[in-house]
Amino acid sequence: MEASSGIAAQIAQTRNEFALNAIKQTAESDKKIADLLQSAAASIPGSPIRGTNVNIKA
Repeated sequence: MEASSGIAAQIAQTRNEFALNAIKQTAESDKKIADLLQSAAASIPGSPIRGTNVNIKA
């Protein structure tokens, strides 16, 4: 009985590690996409005419 409990615990641990690695990879991919978008947005030159002042009352 103890052997099967030990195997079940090892299987659960392996599944947990796999799930955490998948979450970590997803988070890293999301961060790379966010960094790429931020870099792209920062590289767009500003217009001297439009977008410098925002009228929030309009």
